[in-house]
Amino acid sequence: MTPDWSAYLARIGYEGPLEPTLDVLRGLCRAHVLAVPFELLDGPDGIKPAIDAGSVFEKVVIRRQGGACMEVNNLFAGLLGHLGYEVTTLASRPWLPQERAYTETGDHMVLLVRLDGTEWLVDVAYSQLTAVGPIELDGTVRTENGWAFRVHREDEEFVAQRKGVSGRWAPIHRFTRDRRGAEHFDEIVELYLNPANDSPILHTLMCSRVTGTGKVTVVNDLLIETAEGGAESSSRLETPQAARAAMAAVFAGHPQLVERGTRIWQRLVGDRPPAAPTFEESTA
Repeated sequence: MTPDWSAYLARIGYEGPLEPTLDVLRGLCRAHVLAVPFELLDGPDGIKPAIDAGSVFEKVVIRRQGGACMEVNNLFAGLLGHLGYEVTTLASRPWLPQERAYTETGDHMVLLVRLDGTEWLVDVAYSQLTAVGPIELDGTVRTENGWAFRVHREDEEFVAQRKGVSGRWAPIHRFTRDRRGAEHFDEIVELYLNPANDSPILHTLMCSRVTGTGKVTVVNDLLIETAEGGAESSSRLETPQAARAAMAAVFAGHPQLVERGTRIWQRLVGDRPPAAPTFEESTA
């Protein structure tokens, strides 16, 4: 299916100007993350997602689903290219807090936008809290709702970081400027999201949504909430009622995803302690 970009703009509720400017880019990013949830529900349901822009358009716009980074950032790149932006897809290696290390492969798709001589990191599909708006690659600090974000350069690599009330810069993911296109991410889909390979991610519930003041994320039975002022809290989803309430918060305006997410939680978690995912908890 060829994407209908006007329908995509309607899906995210964007009605502003469309010239390829920084202000428009910021507006598009914010409209998208407020409207389209991040979700990796296909894998646990035994579905291998198609990540080309046409297939993602059908999923996100026509069927009103969410998507993972390889789906949604790819679709967003298509919109930006259509509007006249110079955009490149990159592969980043997410930071795994539980392992104190980055993933070995470039699991997470991000976008590099070049505009008026400046390079900007753009990411509208990540499970944990990242900057909503574009971030320069030169170390400039951007603040959103009390959280600080920057892209810190380390030799030939760049590290996206965030800082909250702790006052410490924490890594999010790292990347290079080297383009990674469909071939690379098709391999990532085969590795992690093909039911035939039985990856741990296929047994992991993962979804999130940007709110007006932060982000709400569910990973298995863990609910993570980031709030205005740079604060973060977590709690356990111990009952079906708590799981449904969390799904309602993540999938506000998407009742079919509330039901789907709750069903997956019941199947994967229920009364059993969930297995810790080895695929990064903030992808895809």
